Amino acid sequence: MQIDVLIVTDHNTIQGSRDAQRLACGNPSIVVTAAEYQSEKGDIIGLFLKEEIHSRRSHDIIEQIHAQGGLVVLPHPYKGHVLDEELLAGADLIESYNARCSESDNSRAHQLALERQRPHLAGADAHCSVELAAAVNEFLADVPKDESGLREHLLHAPRHIAMQRVSPLCRPYSQMIKSIKTRDPKLFLYQAKRLALGFARGELR
Repeated sequence: MQIDVLIVTDHNTIQGSRDAQRLACGNPSIVVTAAEYQSEKGDIIGLFLKEEIHSRRSHDIIEQIHAQGGLVVLPHPYKGHVLDEELLAGADLIESYNARCSESDNSRAHQLALERQRPHLAGADAHCSVELAAAVNEFLADVPKDESGLREHLLHAPRHIAMQRVSPLCRPYSQMIKSIKTRDPKLFLYQAKRLALGFARGELR
């Protein structure tokens, strides 16, 4: 997919990014250690992490990310967040486009980034490999040689967001996998019903 940098933000653990680093074998050359942590105010992403964060309090998560020299990203701000001043002040970047969010929510997120004068970022929110190219950040700068260069790009380089439509099958498929992992038969049946209705209506191909 010609992706130079991959940021893997598994839920509540950095292990997913470490596994991706091992599997990538240098292609792409930079796979950032990161995670998306649940808190009482919504999800919070930490980039360039050195160790796991175990607290689920938003204040602690933001403080510990910065203590590690990491960057705080506020993902999909209009999906499941309590946007108070503390949370907004702690964010270094705001996800202005999320491939799984509505156009209106993404538009509001972009406006929020402008109002707060924060760099914006696109997130594929990929749960399937084919979704990786759903949102690509193209920086108007040289490809970074290391994480230090990438950090500089994230905070300061002008950028363009390239978007690509992906199959609507991905979301229910990924949720069915989640239901198996979490042993949630109700979620599995609900997503299976969505798939069946989607195929019957010709909405899923």
